[in-house]
Amino acid sequence: MGIGKENEMPISLALWFCIPIGALYYFVARWLLRFFLDRYEQKERKAARLFAAFGTLSITLIYCSGLVGDAISGKLGQAVAGGLFAVIALGLIGPLLMTLMEGKWRRFGRDH
Repeated sequence: MGIGKENEMPISLALWFCIPIGALYYFVARWLLRFFLDRYEQKERKAARLFAAFGTLSITLIYCSGLVGDAISGKLGQAVAGGLFAVIALGLIGPLLMTLMEGKWRRFGRDH
């Protein structure tokens, strides 16, 4: 008995996992920011919320990448699915990094 359409999880059921995964990402990001930066201010709160949004959207991102990979057969389908996943993930992680780096570039090059 191979893996087929009857063994796949429907997206309606998978979307119920978005909320707990987003909450898990939020609490992990909050803990890591407090642990490594020794502070948790407005900028860090915003970064934790953005990371939670990435965690919430990761289920649909993985599902859509799988659909694209199945629609196009062979190595090309895998390459397109991987590229789609990478571009969207970078698009979601980019604002997170910009939030954490906010203000660092203004101080760069100053001699204090």
